[in-house]
Amino acid sequence: MPQSEPRGQLGKLANLSLLLSVLVFALGCGEKSGLPLASVEGTVTYNGKLIERGMVVFSPQGGTPGPSATGNIQPDGSFVMRTTGIEGAAVGSHKVTVHCRRELTPTEIKNRSLITPESLIPDKYWKKNKSPLAFEVKGGEDNEYEIVLE
Repeated sequence: MPQSEPRGQLGKLANLSLLLSVLVFALGCGEKSGLPLASVEGTVTYNGKLIERGMVVFSPQGGTPGPSATGNIQPDGSFVMRTTGIEGAAVGSHKVTVHCRRELTPTEIKNRSLITPESLIPDKYWKKNKSPLAFEVKGGEDNEYEIVLE
């Protein structure tokens, strides 16, 4: 019996090592995928006021390759887009959505509420099939957009 325990630990260590190798390989491949990215940043306003939190999503469309890019909206209304952890968005056409919801109350947080807070902006801006927002990301340029919501 004493001989099987070290082998069991070695097997677990080998499995963990294999898993870590696969994860490192997968992450490395994402960075070296050759997807053409360009920097994208900007600001978001709603009814003339800066939005102080939320997220902007650029979803490729019309043959533009790659996954969606996301940018967290900062307290000053600014955002910087990132694709799979790398700064930038795929070069090409994108449907754009903006997500901004009220913050959970301390009671909701304490109770680990599963409710989805209501949106602070009209549905048409966060629903991909209804959003009127679309932008073209140009390669070799700093793409800067002012997203104006009404």
